[in-house]
Parts: sequence; C-alpha cells; structure tokens
Amino acid sequence: MSNIDRTRRNFIKASVLGATTLALPSIFPGKSNILAKTGQELTFRPYPHQWMPEMTWAFTTNEHADPFKSPINVTQDGIVVPRDVGDRKFAVNTRWFVEGFGFVELRADNGGEFYTAEGFSQRRQLNLNYELARSRVLQNRRVMSRYRKTGTEFSNEVKTLIALSDDYFQQAEKLLGQGEACAKNADKSLEYAMWASEKIELEHARQQILKQAREQFYFGCETRQYIWAKSEVFTERFEDLFNFATVTHYIWDTWYPVFEPREGEHRWGIKDEIVDWLMENDITIQGRPMFWFHPDVTPDWLAEKSYPELQDYVKRHVTAMVNHYGDKVKQWSVINEYHDWANIHDHTPEQITEITRLACDTVKDVDPEVTRIINNCCPWAGYAAWGGSADGQTDRQLRSPRKYLEDITEAEVDFDVIGLQMYFPRRDLAEIVRHVERFEKFGKPIYISEIGASSGATEESVQTGDLGISQEPYEWHRRWDEELQADWLEQLYTVLYARPSIKALNWYDFADFRTFIHNGGLIKVNGRRKKSYYRLQNLIDQWGHSDKG
Repeated sequence: MSNIDRTRRNFIKASVLGATTLALPSIFPGKSNILAKTGQELTFRPYPHQWMPEMTWAFTTNEHADPFKSPINVTQDGIVVPRDVGDRKFAVNTRWFVEGFGFVELRADNGGEFYTAEGFSQRRQLNLNYELARSRVLQNRRVMSRYRKTGTEFSNEVKTLIALSDDYFQQAEKLLGQGEACAKNADKSLEYAMWASEKIELEHARQQILKQAREQFYFGCETRQYIWAKSEVFTERFEDLFNFATVTHYIWDTWYPVFEPREGEHRWGIKDEIVDWLMENDITIQGRPMFWFHPDVTPDWLAEKSYPELQDYVKRHVTAMVNHYGDKVKQWSVINEYHDWANIHDHTPEQITEITRLACDTVKDVDPEVTRIINNCCPWAGYAAWGGSADGQTDRQLRSPRKYLEDITEAEVDFDVIGLQMYFPRRDLAEIVRHVERFEKFGKPIYISEIGASSGATEESVQTGDLGISQEPYEWHRRWDEELQADWLEQLYTVLYARPSIKALNWYDFADFRTFIHNGGLIKVNGRRKKSYYRLQNLIDQWGHSDKG
C-alpha cells in the first residue's frame, strides 16, 4: 500500500468512519478542571447495548452539522458537556450500536432544536438513548411531511415502522427519569426509526426518479488501476459499464509513476495512454487533481514554496495541464481537499480562498469551456472536532468542507461544480441525504466524486492479514459481503440519482487490486464481476443511460 493510500485510509477510519486512530481529546473517568471550575455541565447518560464497545469519544457540531473543538468529554458518567461550550447551539455526536441496524454515527440534536448552555440549569442530566431516539423520530416526521408535499406516497411498511417507532417513543417519554426502563423503549423506537428513515428516502427517491427525465448523467470510476491491471478483461468490463472516468495526476507518490519529479518536468506517458483509451470508447474524462496540498503527494520543492512563489506555480501548472490535453479533457478537479485537511503550507483561510480563486480563474483564462470542480473529502469533517489535519495537530479551529465552500462562495470565487467524496461513512442513508442537502444550498451542481464500500473479508484476505474479521458489531445491516456491498451501492445511487443537483456518481476502486477500500472493487482481481457490478449495470439500464456520451 502506498503512503498516500495508507494515510487516507487511516484518516477515514479515524474521522469519517469514527475510529480512534487520530489523537482524540483525553478520555478518563472523573471530571476535568474546567468542569470543576464552572460547577455546571450537561451529562448525556448512556445505556449501551451489551455488544457495543466502550464509548471513548464524542464531539459537538453546530446547527450546520460542522464539528467544532469543545471541552466535551467522556467520563464514567457519560458524555459531559460543560457550560464552557459557549453560547452557540450544538448537537452531540457519537458512534452508537442500534441492534438490528448497525454500529453507526448518530447525532442528538434536541429534536432539531439543538442544545444551548442556557438549558443546563433546567436539566443537568439527559438519557442519551432517549435523546438519540427523539432526534431521529422528530426528523422522520419533518422529512415525511416535506416529501408528502411533493406528492410522495409512503407504503404501509413505512407507516408501520413509523407507528412502531412512535409507540415505543411515547412509552420512553412516560418513563423519563427511570434510566434503563426509558432507555430500553428508546432503543426499540430508534431501531424502527432508523429503518423507517432509509425506507422513507428510498421510496421518495424512486417516485422522484419516475417523474424526471435526465438526458445526461455521469456514471464513472477512477482509472488508476489501468496502470498495473491492464488487460482485455479489465478494459472490457470498464468500457461496458461507464460513460465517465477520472484520470489521476498526483504530482508525486510512491504508488503511481511520478508525474512531476522536478518542477515543470511532466511525465505524461501513461496518463496520455489512459486518456486516449477513454476517448476511443466515448468516455467523458475528468482530470484530477490539479492541486492537492497533502504531505504524501507534495514534493519538497513544492512544499517549501513561499506564498508568492506558490501563486506563480499555480498559474504555470494550470496552464501546462489545460494546454496539454486541450479538447480531450474538458473537466478538471482544480483543488482537492483544501478545506483545512490537505493544507501542507498551513495557509490561512484567506490565503486558501485566494489560491482557490487564482487556480479557478487561471483555468478559465486558458480555456473558458473547462468545467472547474472543487473536490472535498471527509464531508462530516470529524478532523475539525479533534483539531487534526493531514499534516498533524493544530490549535486553530479547522473548517469543514461546507464552511470552506461557504467562505469561497461569499468571496465570489468562480467555480462550477462541488465534488464530494462518499466512502461508506458509518452513517445511514437518511443522514447522507441530509448532509447532501446542506451542500445543495450553494446552488451548484454536485459530483459524488469518490464512492466506495467493502465487499467484506475473504478467506485470502483473512489468511494474509490484509483484512481480518472485525471484533466490533456490524456497521450497517449486517457484516459486509458481496451482497451487502451491492445493496449499499444500489440504495446510495438511488437516493442520490433522484436529486437533480447530483450530476455524477463516481466509484473509486474498480478492481480488487491495490484498492483504497479493502475489497472495494466492482470486479475481482481475475476480472470476475461482483454483484455490485451487476447491480450498477441494472440501474444504468433501468434509468436509460446505457448509451455512452
């Protein structure tokens, strides 16, 4: 595995997927000095399922779902939020096992009203199980009401799940203050509410799809494996499925042939081969990325540039990339993960905005017809809660992708498309849709630029130690296998394709060969198509996008 893929995978485990490999806030029994000084805190008391691992972390988010560093702590009493959290509204987030559904990240947001420090004096301790259930139950009600106004009709299955969830929730309400008795009813309410959430999204999406006619939509994949796995089987499988593809141009990496070993010395070789292959098969091409200021792909000669020197390089590099391909590549991921995650130069938000502006404006100056994409990883921005970026820890408050896009939009940076990475985020389909809605508010087309989920452990991966059997509860519905990977792909693609703002869905790992997500390909190393491949093929046929172009 390359350095960059190892780093990215570790980060996804730590921030996007909710594991604890990043440096997290100190976790210990008892109370912090801050709590002792204020004497006032709000405690979310958990009553976890017996299969759930020990809770070791939690974080706060604002009303936009942006994480922020706070003195929140996990103690023997539960999740403790001191009065020092400030005057802002906040929600509490943690990973929680819902029996019958999965071990997912959930948010308690006071039923959509959010918590405030002013409320601490009224209720000092809350039942976390109840708060999680309440937040999801009330969200379901709001979403169903909104969708019904568009003409969506829900099945008896959804109505039954909602009724069961509501009934258990009412029982939990009656038992508030009775600890475990309240929690047990809240757990059942949450289980039914989680299933209802996903079915609400799927039923609404399927009805919306029937109402719309989409003449063009991009179903794509990354092409980097072509370098090693070049074969007739590989290329035929790829050509048969996709009308869109991304071609990677990392400046430096141990995994790919080095693209720019010295400033201005570009090695186009294999990149040109891939571009020509895609053009021969009428597959629309997106180049990626022009700039990714991540420590694992940034050579010293680039990392050591001053701000003015970097500005000069940006102009030259953009001009070289766009001019080299001309009409062959009319879409470019201009800036990748620059939202305080990949920021090796430690630029300020203002400097980031100006570099983003310069890169986008230069692309337009060279070729006004090129589509300019701002690509973003880690859409839930867990790194901002822990204060860690790809380059290490920082004391300043880091921005989420949403906040970064808000800032560059307010600064009138001219770009065309928002790119969002969506590797399985240990969140349910409804939460994914809610988060996409937060990005839709910018009024730009959206590409889901990188998508991925594992098809689970195989006998070989267990024997080699590449992917063992997890000791944690199942993440989503059950243990990952080929069928579940196909289910996740089909359901995710359905709820996203139904949204007019989404213009592209781009899977990342095509084959199980040097993958980013373990066993995350659509085909095996030997070329055998997985169930996910067939499921995607069926969706493309069903939605009328079988023809290229």
